[in-house]
Amino acid sequence: MRRTQVRDAIVLRRSPLPSGDVVATLLSPTGTWRAVVRKGRLPGGNLARLSLFHDVTVQYWRRNDDDLALVTQVQLNGALSGLTRPEAYPYAHLLAELTDALTVDHPVSDRWYALLASGLRGLDVHTDPEAVGLAYAWRLIATAGLAPAVGRCARCDAAPDRLDVADGTARCGEHGAEHGGAAADASAGAVAYLGEAGMEALAVLVRGPLASAVAEPPSDRARHWRTLQRYVRWHVGEVRALEAIARDAAARPAPARIEAPAC
Repeated sequence: MRRTQVRDAIVLRRSPLPSGDVVATLLSPTGTWRAVVRKGRLPGGNLARLSLFHDVTVQYWRRNDDDLALVTQVQLNGALSGLTRPEAYPYAHLLAELTDALTVDHPVSDRWYALLASGLRGLDVHTDPEAVGLAYAWRLIATAGLAPAVGRCARCDAAPDRLDVADGTARCGEHGAEHGGAAADASAGAVAYLGEAGMEALAVLVRGPLASAVAEPPSDRARHWRTLQRYVRWHVGEVRALEAIARDAAARPAPARIEAPAC
């Protein structure tokens, strides 16, 4: 029997089909789901309302629970025009793609929906969208229960200066050396050296107030993007938007280099 339903959603992804239809991946307070938009590549109509990152209310139907939903009507609740700015779009794409990847194997609650909506609104208006993107990316990871344990060294009470990417723990110089230390950092290994100040900044990004994480971003952003890239690769998988952001950040002029102590 055909069943019609209505849901609020944020558009995470759109994939065109050879027929001209589009499959949209959407995040609702009750979970992530996919729906077909008929002839979705034609201008106007439902396609325009189902643009990436839009906040929408979708009416759809499906014959059986296992069938892909078919969109019949879309109401646009909010379009964040600031996300089209070149300086903001990559980070909006990161948050959407990371949310999609994280919710595949994790239960979805309204916390995901609220966090993504907040991050997209922040990117829309903030003068430093990179700081917003970095902070919210770590919060999405924390919402999935995958955040690293930052604070003191996992083996002693010393202040840490590096992150063990594989087991998600903070390490000091003495106990980081057993995993390769600076050499591992240079070879994109399992240890990311950030320095004590960098680890303090990471602690704010992971578990501090979001307002502080955005207002006081790390000084060496390229190093933090590279750390996030490694962490996501290890614990989630490859996220293409993050790969591009980390690559672009590494190509910028770097601040004074942090040198890892000899191990």
